[in-house]
Amino acid sequence: MIDEGSEINDVGGNGTCNQICTHCDCTGNTDALSVVQQTSEVEAETEEDHQVPPCSILKSHEKYFLVILLSLSGMLATSSSSIYFPALPILAKKFGVSDGVVNLSVVGYLLFQGLGPSFIASLADTYGRRPCLIACLLTYTIVCIGLSRTNTFWLLAVLRCFQAALLSPSLNISAGVIGDMCPPSERGGFIGILMGIQLVGQGFGALVGAEVISKFGWRGIFVCLAIGSGTVLLFAAILMPESNRKLVGNLSIPPKRLINCSPIVHFEFMKKRMNNDISTLSDRTPLDMFLPYKILFTRRVFFILLPVALQFTTWTMSLTTLSTSLESKYGFSIMQIGLCYLSPGLGVLTGSLVTGRLLDYIFARKQKAYDKDYGDMEKSQRPTFDILKTRIQFAFYPSCLLILSTIAFGWCLQYRIHLAPILISSFIISFCSISFISAINTLLVDLFPGQSTAATSCLVLLRCVLGAAGVGALQSMVDRMGVGGCYTLMAGLCLISAGELLRVMTRPREQAKEEEISINSYAAC
Repeated sequence: MIDEGSEINDVGGNGTCNQICTHCDCTGNTDALSVVQQTSEVEAETEEDHQVPPCSILKSHEKYFLVILLSLSGMLATSSSSIYFPALPILAKKFGVSDGVVNLSVVGYLLFQGLGPSFIASLADTYGRRPCLIACLLTYTIVCIGLSRTNTFWLLAVLRCFQAALLSPSLNISAGVIGDMCPPSERGGFIGILMGIQLVGQGFGALVGAEVISKFGWRGIFVCLAIGSGTVLLFAAILMPESNRKLVGNLSIPPKRLINCSPIVHFEFMKKRMNNDISTLSDRTPLDMFLPYKILFTRRVFFILLPVALQFTTWTMSLTTLSTSLESKYGFSIMQIGLCYLSPGLGVLTGSLVTGRLLDYIFARKQKAYDKDYGDMEKSQRPTFDILKTRIQFAFYPSCLLILSTIAFGWCLQYRIHLAPILISSFIISFCSISFISAINTLLVDLFPGQSTAATSCLVLLRCVLGAAGVGALQSMVDRMGVGGCYTLMAGLCLISAGELLRVMTRPREQAKEEEISINSYAAC
């Protein structure tokens, strides 16, 4: 490059500077081509210095592997609930207790499944995902071994509560890892896979439980869970790196604490990528054990999570009713009941895969439209990108479908109609429920990227507490209103709560900006 106004004259084939060149020390004998090359090199170095570091040094296939590994730990947590359902009548006879007393162990499990993550979440956000997950898997394995050896019902019920509290945080730790290593444009797909594999355990758990009980007895289900958790623990201990951006940035910074170190970071392919890029570190925040509750009771967050929790409660109640009704009204055996749980299991699997791709597609479309409308404006003058509406827009339609299917499910069981509409309704309820949960989990990670574990634990807390209340009240509701009336009431509650989603989608932009500021005050904590 030559300063404006200077000339290059080619005399006898030699380019020489007739003007003083600002890119060299000479005043007349410099090759013009070398000047251009030197300038290009300077510009290239400048661009390289200002290159934005990747969100994570992991490659795409490595992210998929890590998400699947994390999903397996979550699947153990969810399957621990439904794998227990076929054993309920057997345990009532074995320990000489009523069906209502046995159901209390289900209620206790759901309650502690909600409470557990709220205590572990803040620890994972502050001290790292890896040590918390390893500790959860290890203690869960020990409790499963104890459950397989118990001979009294009260001890079984107490250990079930510990079992729920110890592994349920893995659901939120997994979402936190995705928030650490994935930009918003990729989170929908990965969280869809995560939630799908995790909740497949709840959908197919009863089928597996029925098969195991028929061959090995009720103790066999806890032995299988211990083997599964021990296997996942081994793989996680070796292959799961620390991902908390406050500690390792985009994974390019070696962990300082031994508890955060993983053997995989010492492999050659990882060492080459770890360039100690401290610019990717997030700001450290003090430990706040009450942060999940502060986030939960933010007005906007609470009224977004309430519809999800009610739909999860309806789904959990339907899974419980399916087991008891097929035995009492249709005379099915344990194995036949287990096969019927294929329907909700397939609904969960299908819903998660479809939802993840749709969330990424909708985000990309909205982002493209936003850039087209406001791309020419300065960033300080652009309106806030409405992430709430972007994520919730999709969730509104499955909510409507779930409400209709819930009513059909209840009345078909009430009048002992053919099995086909019951299983179809169960499939749709499962599909819609997992779709809604995936969408809202993605939204929580978007809104609280630095506290994603704490934020997603809010959803687990609320849905498990309401789920425990629903299962606990289920038999009384059926006795007083019938199965049809019970699920019509639940559909009505879901309908009322879904009205809040419609209000969020249609609110003015000024109100959306105020709500965004309110939520960001906690995201910055």
